[in-house]
Amino acid sequence: MAQATIDHPLLAQCLREWSLFRAITLKPPWQPEDLLASSNWLQLTTATATNSEAIEILAEAGRTKRIRNSARAGRDQRSES
Repeated sequence: MAQATIDHPLLAQCLREWSLFRAITLKPPWQPEDLLASSNWLQLTTATATNSEAIEILAEAGRTKRIRNSARAGRDQRSES
């Protein structure tokens, strides 16, 4: 896959982010710094995911105020359940 995307940086980034999102939602190992370095789209999408660790990370250190607020809202909803 790496060889097929070498001349297409946007495609490579999208594949990396989808792989990271898959890891976050399915719980294989992933690195918090990879999430914090990801695009606003991935951070916002992950802020509403089911992974508590990812939501906590984004609530504290998400790139934008919108991402942090979305993660906090998701965290608050989970704690009410």
